[in-house]
Amino acid sequence: MKKTGCTYRADATSSLRATGVPNYQIAFHADNTPSRPEERYVATSNASAPMSPVPPRTPAVDPPPTPPFPFHETSTTYDEEGAEAPPTPSPLDEFKAEEAIFATLLLELHYSDQLDTPCACGRGKTRKVACRDCFQAPLVCRQCWLDNHRNIPTHWAFVWNKEEQFFEKHDLCRVKADTFISLGHHGARCPIGPPARSFTLVDSNGVHATSIQYCGCRDAAPEFQQLLRAGIFPGSVKEPKTGFTLILLELFRQYRCRGKSSAYNFALVLQRMTDSFFGDSVPDIYDSLLLVSRFHQYLDILIRRGHAHDVDVPLPGEADRPYPNRPIGYLGMQCAACPERGVNMPLDVNISVGSRHLIAHNMTLDGNFKANLFFKRDKGSETALTDGRMYFALESEYQKIAKEHVVHKEDTDVPCNNHIGSIRHQGLVKSGKVARSGVVACACDHTVLGALIDLLVGEGFVFGTYALRELLRHMNSPPHEAKRQNPTTLSYDSLCSFIKNLLRRAMEVFPDEKWLHELLKVSEGQIPADHINGHGVDCRTIWQAVYFACRGHFYGESAEAIWAFINALGASTRQMTGPGRHDLMNVVFDFWNTRKVYDQAQLLAAERVDALRLFELHMAVVEDLSRQHATDVPAWSRLPRKCTKDAKGRLQSVYQHKVNGVLGIETVVASMIADERVRDAEDAGLEARSSVAQWIRDGIFIDRSQTFVIALLNSHKEHPLPETWTTITSQREKLKIDLKNFRERQRHIYPQLTLSAMDEKEPELTALQLPSYRMKHGQRAASSEGARAEDVKLREAEITLRCSEADNGVLAMQAASLALSAVMKAREQDYRGQAGVTRSERNLQKANLMKNFEIAMYNRARQALIYLGHIADDSSRYPLLTARDTRRKETHLHRARGDSRLFDGTAWYLQSGQRLTTGVAASVGATRTAGAENEAPVLLAGTQGLKRANFMKSPRRDKHPRRLRDIAPDDVEVAAVEEESEAKDSDTEPSPSKQRRPRGKKGQQAKKKSNGWIWAWFEMVTTAAHGTDTTKLAQYKNESMRVQWFRAEAEMYRWLEQYERKHAEMLRVICRFRRDREVWSGLADRKQQEGGGRNGAASFGRAQAAMYKRLEHNATAIFKDPDHGAHQEWVSVTSLDELAVKVERWRESVFHWMDELDIYRIYKDEDFVGPAADLSPGTYFEQRRTEVPRVEPESLMDA
Repeated sequence: MKKTGCTYRADATSSLRATGVPNYQIAFHADNTPSRPEERYVATSNASAPMSPVPPRTPAVDPPPTPPFPFHETSTTYDEEGAEAPPTPSPLDEFKAEEAIFATLLLELHYSDQLDTPCACGRGKTRKVACRDCFQAPLVCRQCWLDNHRNIPTHWAFVWNKEEQFFEKHDLCRVKADTFISLGHHGARCPIGPPARSFTLVDSNGVHATSIQYCGCRDAAPEFQQLLRAGIFPGSVKEPKTGFTLILLELFRQYRCRGKSSAYNFALVLQRMTDSFFGDSVPDIYDSLLLVSRFHQYLDILIRRGHAHDVDVPLPGEADRPYPNRPIGYLGMQCAACPERGVNMPLDVNISVGSRHLIAHNMTLDGNFKANLFFKRDKGSETALTDGRMYFALESEYQKIAKEHVVHKEDTDVPCNNHIGSIRHQGLVKSGKVARSGVVACACDHTVLGALIDLLVGEGFVFGTYALRELLRHMNSPPHEAKRQNPTTLSYDSLCSFIKNLLRRAMEVFPDEKWLHELLKVSEGQIPADHINGHGVDCRTIWQAVYFACRGHFYGESAEAIWAFINALGASTRQMTGPGRHDLMNVVFDFWNTRKVYDQAQLLAAERVDALRLFELHMAVVEDLSRQHATDVPAWSRLPRKCTKDAKGRLQSVYQHKVNGVLGIETVVASMIADERVRDAEDAGLEARSSVAQWIRDGIFIDRSQTFVIALLNSHKEHPLPETWTTITSQREKLKIDLKNFRERQRHIYPQLTLSAMDEKEPELTALQLPSYRMKHGQRAASSEGARAEDVKLREAEITLRCSEADNGVLAMQAASLALSAVMKAREQDYRGQAGVTRSERNLQKANLMKNFEIAMYNRARQALIYLGHIADDSSRYPLLTARDTRRKETHLHRARGDSRLFDGTAWYLQSGQRLTTGVAASVGATRTAGAENEAPVLLAGTQGLKRANFMKSPRRDKHPRRLRDIAPDDVEVAAVEEESEAKDSDTEPSPSKQRRPRGKKGQQAKKKSNGWIWAWFEMVTTAAHGTDTTKLAQYKNESMRVQWFRAEAEMYRWLEQYERKHAEMLRVICRFRRDREVWSGLADRKQQEGGGRNGAASFGRAQAAMYKRLEHNATAIFKDPDHGAHQEWVSVTSLDELAVKVERWRESVFHWMDELDIYRIYKDEDFVGPAADLSPGTYFEQRRTEVPRVEPESLMDA
């Protein structure tokens, strides 16, 4: 089956999207069938609408029959003709083809034809010295080489070795006698300079053992200052003997931060670049590199944060500091998207409780034990340069807290009774050879680190509280008033236990910080999306992030991305001293934060497009479900979302099932058969059946029986059981009787047609000569000119009945899928022991067989309509269905990771007729105006060079297929099933942790007393007629639909909040860059005024202001770009208050269909928080105020 591409549309007026981003079209793909366009999200069917006639099909070679059970798909890539696609040639092949030429030319670089020819200087010298660091430099004499390299002394001179006949590498001072590097006179020698001294100069091309002459003039600066003015960082202040070029130190900083390269390996690389054969003869620079790079990196951050420009002093015309609530002397990089009052948002905003996600501050906590520290013999005499000024806390304060802190017994108790290591292992010594077992980080949801705290033994909760306080302190020094504090949300894998004593812990450790106590008292929490699956049932019910209001799509795992970046550095930092480790990790994390902040506009724009796309998809799902259950949804929407407890103390939630009774397979199937009988009765009432219609309907029923027998044969082949063969035998006997009656009536209805051969042993193979069968095998189409009246009548009758069969088949598929879900739930609750396991496996096989049988019958009805010429192969009313299209997110299981990007299969939408509303998009879609602005926005860069077409990465456009299961990009998954067999349906399989391991021996199946399978519908009809209780299944189905609606509603609201939140965050990014530009411009003006004119400090400030101006320009262009998901009205706002008003206005227009269906919009309830509304730190604290004081164990430092 060829995976075709997806049509791209740029029509913004036919979509609910609030942008000019093209519509999403759902494509239907079928084997040997081209994709068909459909501007909607789900295929629809309107049984009452008349079908347009289709031109008659030309009889062709009979395609291979579709097997009724099971279905299989191929994933092999084919071209248009069906052949396998040719392999893609490797880019390396073209280099390999020119291997000899490459080798020859590289060897020619080791010699020059200009050797020993007269030099162009006219001194009568011959050419003997080359420079391979210069680009296309000619061979020159010794003096000319020195003259050319007076200001680039770190280039290597390759001097011709006459004796051994090769160019030998020399330092500048070895090219000619009495040669050295001169300082202080732009490369020229100082007339009264002292004798040159030996000096080790390190550059990116190696280690140079050279000599330097300092300036000896009367006003000459100290030696280390002369080196700095020459671009050489001295290895010491007094009598420096080693120096590093600034280019080398910047290169090492990049390698260190990006590649996590150790200083030891970097020094070895420089030695080998100097002399690849005799590296030991090169001066050892390792100790000097450690010292110099550490101080250089500290100075680099000091300068870039503006502290060399006195950034903590108010600018002219301003009464307060430029960043008034950051700690004085703070060197860290703050997230530009997170709310920081007085910097990227006003101090006072008027935001309602229902719109608090626009200004909420989301944070994550997580521990890491790879960034540990071994015991070192430094005796604690060293102090970190960044001590308390960046991400690690002040060491003296940390030592005091660690010494006085205790691990309380109740902190190690897991409320959900699952084994959560970070909770139970507090205070336990994992390794006695480490001074620090790891770190705990507190970061925002944009993966920008805010604080790091060392761990002693285990992930102690006090250190998590410490890290949380440090992140909040970086924006509250001094603290804001209570009314100016932003709402906070904490995500932590141990939150269920961490939050219980959070407020009390903060009061004990930081008793004087009242602002922190008040802020934590009302903070919200959640367990991250990945870690929550390891918690118990109660935690998964209470702390699911997607069920909380005003949370956006905060999955809470952003700290994990930081560890992937930093883990490689752990091998180096654990061997360092404590202060050196802190300085290095601060620098590396600052590099991470800076890169994140500079790229934040692009990252947020991608998330904004993604949020808008998924919101629109989820809203289509919610609207479809609401219309399917229009009578129930108004009452559902008014139910409280908060968790409650029943009389037995069990948690109850609208997002989970309440039914706990076991559903047997007999009950499930009896209910299905009863439903089928009701549908058949309704079909019978549609028309008074003539003898022709009755004959065709009997033929369809016989076809159904034949298909069922074939399915049983396939099942018996895989699992031979006596009761299966008994059922097959009985069904064959009944088929013979039905076929005999059918063929007798055929003689009267179509006497001129010769009867097909009757197979007495295998009646399921006997051909039924219905009109679809005859047209399939080449009979003239009944709709063609000259067709007989009897043929037309027969064809129209079969078309009517086949359409009804296909419509009912969709309902039967849905019922079979729900029944399979019920069987899966019963499987986990009811069966114990080997016999129970065997019985549950058999019941599951039966339910799967029934589901696939219904799929097969629908596809046979569809194929018959194609043969009859009523529909085309690519019909949108009756698309080809597979087990993948019946995929449904299970409601009896807890929400799983990735459910936000997983949608139900096509079969769940075929009956709804849901189409996307297009009236709103025309009024809210952002479009570019005519003229120059019609082009893509031009983004600015910091380094100027020639612009090459398509050189810069452009944002990848989303693919827009037209079928839910094919939604692009790849992270949106729809209807995935196991490849090995569609009979094993993934939507009914338990989670991997619950899957049973294969047994060594198969349990003995008890022989059944019945004459066949109790679930065969021929017997189930009788069972249902005698009053079998189907209330349980009906109750389960109704509750499953209710849970599905509530979960879909939560997903829709969270993606809507995410889309709105991304606009607010991008607006804050623009404001932050604007503020940074203003601050640097003011600092530059002040330095220029203080210096009496232009100077280096002022020029650096101007450069920083220019860079932030360009960042502001780029962020603004992306913010307003319709291709990046911009909303037409929202991009014109100038404040968060204005944005909140327009967001509420847009919601009214988008959700008008909810008002039509009388659905209560829960976000209008300002008291709505989520399932854990009563489980805030303040609530826990009030509940425990009167408890007995706890017994204090030993401190961690003593442990």
